[in-house]
Amino acid sequence: MKLRSETAEIQELLGKYCRTGEEVALPGITEGRVHHYRRLVYNAVKNTMDQAFPITVASMEEEEWDKLVHEFFSKHPTTSTQIWKLPYEFYQYHLSAGTAGRLKKPYLNDLLYFEWAEIEIHTMPDKSIDPYTDKGDPLSDKLLLNPEYEIIRLEYPVHIQAVKGIELKKGSYFVLLYREPGTGHVKFLDLSILHAFILTRIFETGESVQSFKGEIAQLAQVESEKYLDNHLTDFVNNLIDRQMILGYRKV
Repeated sequence: MKLRSETAEIQELLGKYCRTGEEVALPGITEGRVHHYRRLVYNAVKNTMDQAFPITVASMEEEEWDKLVHEFFSKHPTTSTQIWKLPYEFYQYHLSAGTAGRLKKPYLNDLLYFEWAEIEIHTMPDKSIDPYTDKGDPLSDKLLLNPEYEIIRLEYPVHIQAVKGIELKKGSYFVLLYREPGTGHVKFLDLSILHAFILTRIFETGESVQSFKGEIAQLAQVESEKYLDNHLTDFVNNLIDRQMILGYRKV
């Protein structure tokens, strides 16, 4: 239902006050009490960010982190109506504001993005799963991936290393995040570029690993077919054990 124009205007003014602290006259609010609204809203946002980015919080001084939250709160007019989505806006705001460069923490964007990706995977809608069996051949049979996953690319290994000295490790890192069936827990796995390629090809084509093994051999620059077969078999079986690969597609 569309709000009356007067109601919408009051909500906008109250929202602006909560962000900036610049007092305005608002009908229906007892004089001297409007600051309670700002405090309550800020506390809700601060608590959400603390819970969303625990690794980032632990890597920074308390005052430094509080400044990042306050800057976002006061300067960014949020667009989401769901508070669990605010961490994404927080990440986007500081990415656009160049906060990582200003604080001389080049890894900060990756750290915020990685922690947001965990939230995104955890809260993503359930996806339908095609029929599958646990009997099959890792190379020649078509594999069924867990559909609740994402592969992200980072410049710094924030998923496997503490931030101290991490600025010296700039490179290209791939991370697999997926939701574990049954428990709903989010798991992550460091991937090589080769393994990221294999998973992407399985997802895009729905074909067996054998069908594009030639591309894998060329990318990996491996001449021994036996070595490559053993490596691919181990890789597939490992992901089956981890429930990232659910099994073999039923024909």
